[in-house]
Amino acid sequence: MSDWKGKLGELHKGGGDVKRKCTDCGKEFVPKAEYHKTCFDCAQKKKNDGILPEGLPTDYLEKLEKGYFDDNHCLREEFLTDMASRVAKSFGTKLKNHQLRRFYGHIKAADNRLKMTGDWPCVNLDIKKLSSLVAEAKGKDKVPDSFYKFIDANIKKIHEQKDFEAFVEHFQAIVAYFTYHYPKNN
Repeated sequence: MSDWKGKLGELHKGGGDVKRKCTDCGKEFVPKAEYHKTCFDCAQKKKNDGILPEGLPTDYLEKLEKGYFDDNHCLREEFLTDMASRVAKSFGTKLKNHQLRRFYGHIKAADNRLKMTGDWPCVNLDIKKLSSLVAEAKGKDKVPDSFYKFIDANIKKIHEQKDFEAFVEHFQAIVAYFTYHYPKNN
């Protein structure tokens, strides 16, 4: 019986100090078990639908950098569907519903003011204030890092009124998906 336990232990023992290259990213890592083929970060991404702990989906900032609009000047569908759902999931249970609604309320108030007054330069300044407000909330540990990065990246992406209108739609979809994924996250 002890021979059987010894062989089983050899099959499942950690990789020791033997380094291996991750099959996904190519980074070197020390596997905890011989059968591990990916590093911890890549394994977490696979486990969490492409989202690193405390981070936005890995491809989100890259897609945002390309802009909200496709070649036909229409809002990219993924900002209202799959990507919005994945971003909402990235906030996790560390973001409370009232904090999300606080920032969304700021954006909706600016949107309403724009519709009523048409004063884009003034409303644009109000939108830019959101970066400092979310930084304060992050500093007080009221919002997760992923939410801070989401707001900051999107505010930096707003240059024209149409960018802001696209962000309002995108943020609205995220709020809806957040409520879906975390219905009792008060």
